[in-house]
Amino acid sequence: MQAIELVLHCENCCAGEISIVYCGDKFIKKINRTYLQHDYATDTISFRLNEGKTIEGECYISLNTVRRNARQYKQSFLDELLRVTIHSVLHLVGYDDETEAQRKVMTEKEDYYLAQLKRRSKQMSSANSKANKKNLSK
Repeated sequence: MQAIELVLHCENCCAGEISIVYCGDKFIKKINRTYLQHDYATDTISFRLNEGKTIEGECYISLNTVRRNARQYKQSFLDELLRVTIHSVLHLVGYDDETEAQRKVMTEKEDYYLAQLKRRSKQMSSANSKANKKNLSK
């Protein structure tokens, strides 16, 4: 949820109704074939359902493909899932990845948002640790 909110906020958009569907390769391949005429599984498919700055859409994420990609790129499953979630939301706000230049822009944005999420997570962990120490010393 934080990843979606971060991307939308930084891209000057807000959430209307966004559905994230976690599925397997079989289901995402069916979606890919039916709507995009591609006969293969992929990590994510996003459908924007409206126009404007309030985003309504659907994202389908194959956990099978995310798991394979995590192993291939030597990433944790969670980091790869976050990257694919960010990638999905970037599609919803209007980014594409059909050309090398477009893929480069999206990858840079994914890296930026992942770094922001990790920084926030460390700050929260640090704040929680300090609060716990303070409570223990009472």
